[in-house]
Amino acid sequence: MKANRRRCRAFTLIELLVVIAIIAVLIGLLLPAVQKVREAAARMKCQNNLKQIGLALHNYEGANGRYPAGYISTPGVGYRDAQTGDWGPGWGWLAILLPYLEQGNLHQSLNWDLPCWDAANAAQVKVTVP
Repeated sequence: MKANRRRCRAFTLIELLVVIAIIAVLIGLLLPAVQKVREAAARMKCQNNLKQIGLALHNYEGANGRYPAGYISTPGVGYRDAQTGDWGPGWGWLAILLPYLEQGNLHQSLNWDLPCWDAANAAQVKVTVP
């Protein structure tokens, strides 16, 4: 009499190792492609930011008839350059462009009568504009 034995099939250790190796190779092939996509996205984001700054410059020029100065300083505050007579440091041109970069609230919250390093402007100066 033969007993009906069911033979339970299972994966052998070698089969499992082969499957894991195949998965590792596929992941290894996929990672460079993912990295290239991330680099392309970062590059596109940077190009878009530069385009937005260019558009803001043109909008400023259209509204004011001139491009913004390199910086604006408060006379009598800071130090004075002996050769040019300029006071510095001052507010940079990107701070002047804030309303044209959709950052009007930040622009209005700055106290332009005080130097950029003044305590009244400390919180606003630390804001990172995306």
